Amino acid sequence: MSEWRFFYLLLPLLLLQTREKLGKRSPTATAAARKSNMLVKEFCNRRCILTSSGLLLVASGTFFILFFPIIFQDILQEELKLRPGSRSYDSWVSPPFPLAMDVYFFNWTNPEDITNHSTKPILEELGPYRFIEHPTKVDIEWHDENATVSYRKKSLYYFDEEGSNGSLDDVISSINIVAVSAAKRSKYWGYLKQKGVSLGLNVYEQKINVVKTAGELLFDGYEDNMVLMGKHLFDADEVPFDRVGWFYTRNNSADLIGHYNIHTGVEDIAMLGKMGEWNYKPRTDFFEGNCGMLNGSAGEFFPPGLSKEQPIELFTPDMCRSLPLDFEEEVTIHGHKAYKYTGDRRAIDNGTLYPETACFSSGEIVPSGVLNISSCRFGTPVFVSFPHYYGADPFYLDQVEGLSPSKEKHQFYMAMEPTTSVPLDVAARLQLNIMIEPYEHITLFADVKRVFLPVLWFEQHVLMPAELAGEIGQALSIPTIVQMCGIVMVVFGLVMLLWMPLERLFFRRRRVAGIKEQAALNGVRSFNLTNEKGLLAVSEKKNGKTTTATAIVLVDKLLEKPHEKQPLADDTTQASPAEPESAPLIDGRNVTIINS
Repeated sequence: MSEWRFFYLLLPLLLLQTREKLGKRSPTATAAARKSNMLVKEFCNRRCILTSSGLLLVASGTFFILFFPIIFQDILQEELKLRPGSRSYDSWVSPPFPLAMDVYFFNWTNPEDITNHSTKPILEELGPYRFIEHPTKVDIEWHDENATVSYRKKSLYYFDEEGSNGSLDDVISSINIVAVSAAKRSKYWGYLKQKGVSLGLNVYEQKINVVKTAGELLFDGYEDNMVLMGKHLFDADEVPFDRVGWFYTRNNSADLIGHYNIHTGVEDIAMLGKMGEWNYKPRTDFFEGNCGMLNGSAGEFFPPGLSKEQPIELFTPDMCRSLPLDFEEEVTIHGHKAYKYTGDRRAIDNGTLYPETACFSSGEIVPSGVLNISSCRFGTPVFVSFPHYYGADPFYLDQVEGLSPSKEKHQFYMAMEPTTSVPLDVAARLQLNIMIEPYEHITLFADVKRVFLPVLWFEQHVLMPAELAGEIGQALSIPTIVQMCGIVMVVFGLVMLLWMPLERLFFRRRRVAGIKEQAALNGVRSFNLTNEKGLLAVSEKKNGKTTTATAIVLVDKLLEKPHEKQPLADDTTQASPAEPESAPLIDGRNVTIINS
């Protein structure tokens, strides 16, 4: 009974110690609980934000990578279409930069030897005579029913004395085009008519050549009595001019090169810039079959998306036909890639090398290298070639002296940006030649030999300014930039989506490692407590009973924190067992306290 009374006395002490220990831990436990709740909320917020943001970035990046190039092509095609107010309209009506045209004359130094078959015509190249051209479109009419536009082209030419190597007052000896035209026209006439032409040439003192200034041979023109007589004898369509000059009536005139009708590409971008009609007709009357078709572009617009296998065609009104250009190589213009298309032997063939070009011969079977455009030039025997007979059969080069063909100087080419088909570098170079041949019943030409005599060649070299080429390059770089941004967005999106799983995996490994470490520590603690209990059990038993002081010490050991645990006494260092201490009498009995 006394033991129960001792327990009742000990119980308040045990409760007090337990309360103190629990009271010390309860604020920490509360704070931990609050922190755990905050971590849960923070985890949920981070997970939602990272997941939604990652999905958005991946979806947006994938869209930009896969679909933006298609969208950009649609936008580009809309911008390239020709219509009022479009980006290309103003530059089409009037180019933003002036154009230069260089003209080179061949001075014929020995015209008196034309009847000497052992002597070749000797030519001396003069020039260039540079003219600045300011073209503009006039009489513009839009046809929405078939997506075409009609217009005429008018140009103003100004002589550039500083850019020229010579003056317009330079005296030049050249072929007498009036006498050659009159003789050519009478070639298939009867004997009496041919004699009449011969008599007229003699009366008007016509010679095989004329000596005129460069200005007279070009834009100014010169008077000729034979021409004035012809205007009275023939219809106006046969003799349309009152003066003679290669570029006469071209300056500030909208009638010489005719009336154009081209496709705008509004309904079909593949038709952009292609010829619809010329002089109100869908084909020309100067060549038969396919050669009379209006193939290709007018020279200012081409359908976007060039192909190396597919040639481009350029319609030239001065030749009344289209000129095909074949791909040659890739070049770089102002740092931008371009496809270079050039005029090769197929472009100036007349059926000798390529049978499909035979319809351009107009009945004159000659070696490859010159194009017969006499039907387009009022019957005048004009043949077009590349300058200095570049790319032509050696037959023509052997006929004269003074020519030296060069690819760099005389090649006809167009370098175009392959995506937009915008011309970046154009060198249009053509040479005019006159065919001189004998006519039995015309005294002036009775003893001459057949020869193709070069008269002049001209060049229009247009290089797009670096600023405009840079704008095109910047616009074309947009899809690449957007795709790169799309790739970056996809990468960041995937990182955000994988961040939480990786983070959870990383902390799970750390938690497992912590649990294992804590378990090992708890094992050590359990082992230490077991040893301590064993020592207490051995030392506390007296007369078969455990003292109450031992219970108090055991409670303290169970409730104390791990870092508050006292080290066990080293048995090897104790000389003798601890001496028991005397305690006051409790209920008439002695209490023995063992020091642990």
